[in-house]
Amino acid sequence: MEEDIRLVRLTLQGSRLAFRQLVERYQNFVFTITYRVLRSREEAEEAAQDVFVKVHKTLASFEQKSKFSTWLYTIAYRTAIDANRRKNNDTRSLDDSEVFLQVEDTQTASPVAVLQNKDLQEALQEAILKLKPEDATIVTLFYLNEKPIKEISEITRLTETNIKTRLFRLREALKHHLTPFWESDRG
Repeated sequence: MEEDIRLVRLTLQGSRLAFRQLVERYQNFVFTITYRVLRSREEAEEAAQDVFVKVHKTLASFEQKSKFSTWLYTIAYRTAIDANRRKNNDTRSLDDSEVFLQVEDTQTASPVAVLQNKDLQEALQEAILKLKPEDATIVTLFYLNEKPIKEISEITRLTETNIKTRLFRLREALKHHLTPFWESDRG
């Protein structure tokens, strides 16, 4: 996080390299957030570009009251929500599997375990795509990116209580979607 602040300061002093490093550091996550909301690869890529343009234009307004990543993710989320409102439909695409974060096995896995892990990843991807965009974002932030509830609240402008309630409900929904996967895995 200190590195983020250093890069922000250098960018404000005119360093293009520093801004490029910020973009490289956060581009995948910004894309993931925009994709979770927009559900279209092209629209998510366009929104992600818009995010970084906004960040560059408004970087001087970053007051360091929160982490840079929280500030950036908030811009990404709001940009995607605005784009979704403009588009005004809920398109769901299941063919952009590379968008989702990979679940990594920290131990050496057997080929069977790797295949099962891939199956689980696909089942999780499909389950997340069945959620509303805002709920998919909350799941992504909390479970895949391990963001604290307070930070998710800042990003989404929902209360912490609302986030906790949604996470409880979403856990149940994900269990419902993933139970057939686990039952077939046992059989």
